[in-house]
Amino acid sequence: MQRAFINNPGPRARAKTLTPRQREVVQLLAEGKSMKEVADVLNVTPRTVAFHKYRIMEELSLKTTADLIQFAIKSRILVT
Repeated sequence: MQRAFINNPGPRARAKTLTPRQREVVQLLAEGKSMKEVADVLNVTPRTVAFHKYRIMEELSLKTTADLIQFAIKSRILVT
């Protein structure tokens, strides 16, 4: 039980809400789309998508894309 708490002590900065655009970016990335595909869907540049992803991960203290996908599932942004 202690190990589980150490590995996942509870909500980090996840209480922060994402903007609608950030939610779109997270959803599309979690669906497996590439940065370029997300950029095409949202009509922005891939660099803009990368910036959104970077800011989201920074604000939520996420380290990997897998962490971002887990966040999307837990937050019901991506429904499996």
